[in-house]
Amino acid sequence: MELRELVDQDWNSHERKRFIKDETKTKTDSFDPESFKHDGFSDREKYLETYVPALADEERLETELNDFTPPRLNALNDSPYQALVIRYGILRQLIQQPDYSMPKDGLLENVQTWQLDILNTYSEDDFPDSDDLLHLAEAAVDYKNDVDDSELHMVYSYFELHNRSRERKHEYYTWLDLFKRLSAIDRFPKVRRSDSPEHALDTIEKGLWSLQEQAIVYEVNTDKMNELVGIPEEYIDYVRDWLYYEMSEENYLRMLETLKPFDRQSLLVDVRDRYGIESKTGGRNDRRRESIVEGGVFPSELLRYALTKDELKEIVDRYGLNAHKQKTDEMISAIIDYFEQSQKSVGDDDPAVELYLSAYEDIADGTVQKIPPQLQDLVDADNPGDKLDVLFEDATAEIFSEVFNLDGTNLLGQQASGVVADGEIEQDGKWLLWDNKRRAREFKLGSTARSKIKSYIDTKAEQHQVEWFLIIAPEFSKNAEAHAEQLEMQVGRDIRLVRAADFRQLAEQWREEYADDGHELPLSIFFGSGLFDPDMAMQVLEQQFS
Repeated sequence: MELRELVDQDWNSHERKRFIKDETKTKTDSFDPESFKHDGFSDREKYLETYVPALADEERLETELNDFTPPRLNALNDSPYQALVIRYGILRQLIQQPDYSMPKDGLLENVQTWQLDILNTYSEDDFPDSDDLLHLAEAAVDYKNDVDDSELHMVYSYFELHNRSRERKHEYYTWLDLFKRLSAIDRFPKVRRSDSPEHALDTIEKGLWSLQEQAIVYEVNTDKMNELVGIPEEYIDYVRDWLYYEMSEENYLRMLETLKPFDRQSLLVDVRDRYGIESKTGGRNDRRRESIVEGGVFPSELLRYALTKDELKEIVDRYGLNAHKQKTDEMISAIIDYFEQSQKSVGDDDPAVELYLSAYEDIADGTVQKIPPQLQDLVDADNPGDKLDVLFEDATAEIFSEVFNLDGTNLLGQQASGVVADGEIEQDGKWLLWDNKRRAREFKLGSTARSKIKSYIDTKAEQHQVEWFLIIAPEFSKNAEAHAEQLEMQVGRDIRLVRAADFRQLAEQWREEYADDGHELPLSIFFGSGLFDPDMAMQVLEQQFS
């Protein structure tokens, strides 16, 4: 969500107050913190024209994140170090999420899990005696057995000096590296300091409050959920750099498993040698790939070193990415963004129908960059448009068959010859035909399309009883309904216009309410004319199954 949009969102009053009445914001040339503190969102024009660019100013973000004295959390816990850990954990969790936001309860639990993972993973045996960052961590806790803000400033300055002297990002020091060493010497903040886990979650929530007070994260209510926490989009590049974050380890490994060059043993061995990775792999490539991820090699650095420009071009073409093929950095950035963003709503073991559902609307409107490689690689087509056409047909058939339990589903599509629709379904002797119309704009149902659909229906009706014809598209023009009525009068069959989002909504609601009972979706819900209404269809189903 952009900063400009926040003025119109549904805020709880206390979150709104925290976000807009903070005294820690740094003044920029066009920004008066005192004025902002009193006006907030009340002066819409001033907020949009003055406050938004000031809030997104990198100097402000630099000060807010690196002064190590966040207001509320520090006042309650008197531990800048614990505050830093919690704030880092919150931002790291959010940066990995779709739209950089997630429900508050899930966020707090994820941050606690992240802390516990670090606590349980590292010991002094994981780092050699010569590890200078380990010695720095030990020195930082020697004074009063804690890390105060002056020591954090010292460590931060050391990071900057060290990183500027290194050519490879792999050799950079980050806060996460320090946290791992502090955990190894049993000085990572304990998140279970009492018998009640709520204590830890309360502490993490106070860290969230401090980020709100500095206008770094927002918390709003939406139609789908209350307490949605997110990072404004204008901050993303800065926060990603502050975290030294390019992609999650899971998505990084998925990328290496997917890209063919990283199947080559010689390449993997070479990469491990270059970056000094010495862990045992048993001669297995999967473990070599895992060791590269675990070894902290930055994805951008790996792609730049390991792949030729032609190999990068091939990947860009394969997944239809938007990148200039003469600019190596642009191709690398596009590849990383693709594997990071397209995987955010995909689980490792999700069946095909889950993948199709999660990406259905992106497939329908041709947003190829958002479609995960697990789906793109199912279709052998050089042209992204042809690939998406096939995926749209396959996805629709899979949803009809696997979600709606319609065993009579038959995918025809581009593999069939003759005058046929994309697919057909038989139920109790009656037939439904459908056609997918993938496009980035509204579907008009013009005369050419109507003529083809009439041919599909007439051909099938010579042998079978055709009752319904569905046209599934991202959106329909204002004239499409009138054109559908004209077609109905010609063919004497119901012509239903189904938006891709509505088809997905019906699938999700059907699965939640009826799929586990073994019911088959009655095709009679498609009786009628014009634009299909999934809410009305669910009401009909409720009456039918009650």
